Amino acid sequence: MKSMIVLCLSFLTLQAYEYHLKPVELAKDVYCFFGAPENISKENGGNMVNTCFVKTKEGFVVIDSGPTFGYAQQAYAQMQEIAKLPVKFVITTHDHDDHWLGNNFYKSKGALLMGPKTYEQNVIPGMSTRMEESVGKETYAGTEVVKLDSVVEQKYDFTLGDTVFEIKQLVDQAHTKGDLVVYLPQKKVLFAGDLVFNDRLSSLRDGSIIGSLKALDLIDSFQADVIVGGHGYATDANATQPFKRYLVEMKKQILEALEEDVGIDEITKRVVMPEYKDMNLYDVLHRRNVFDAYTELEMYDEDEE
Repeated sequence: MKSMIVLCLSFLTLQAYEYHLKPVELAKDVYCFFGAPENISKENGGNMVNTCFVKTKEGFVVIDSGPTFGYAQQAYAQMQEIAKLPVKFVITTHDHDDHWLGNNFYKSKGALLMGPKTYEQNVIPGMSTRMEESVGKETYAGTEVVKLDSVVEQKYDFTLGDTVFEIKQLVDQAHTKGDLVVYLPQKKVLFAGDLVFNDRLSSLRDGSIIGSLKALDLIDSFQADVIVGGHGYATDANATQPFKRYLVEMKKQILEALEEDVGIDEITKRVVMPEYKDMNLYDVLHRRNVFDAYTELEMYDEDEE
């Protein structure tokens, strides 16, 4: 009987999705796993997101736990190769599920979960997720939706070991209505979540083009040496620039179209921005981005800023 149980467990282990996670050290004791700059799929197991962790004397702090329980479990194993330390805190940058579905794994390890008010408002234990539908039951196995232990309202600072963590909501609405950044002032490292994209386009479906541009300016004002976005490989001080250029040009073209009374039914034909056609997910996201930005900019008054 015992041998049968071992055999079954071995079979389940073999069936688990292997993420092949390799941490990249971006600054001393600061590491990230980089997902592919593409959409969620069964083939990538949801590994299209960047997640990070910081080693301190007292334990690890994780920034975004990733798309599944299995992902978080494999990330934790990589952390333990670096140091046999507990994960003390997990910070969720916003409420899109590719960023936080590993939370229940870390909760089982005793970590405290922190995140924005939109997580508390929109994430309900037991709810179904787009990740489950996209990656399948086997890859999603063990993943459960759990509540936060602490909600960050605008700003929260704490120190673990000798490392200072500053969590802030920069604007009311940008990628979502609850985006948090995490800044390490001693290391000049900033984790921007989905306020920063590169190597692929972002989506404005839950956000604001005006708020996104304000947030990007504020991120640049930190003058961080390392800026980690939620998606994409660029992490230098200029990591904000590809997404900022895209939004600035889109805003300019839409405002010009509005001046010429171009209607909403014609705007996606007018604002094509062909220089971005080779960007990953252009075909999936660009038209909707233009539509959403047009809807917002119709009511935009620059004098009110």
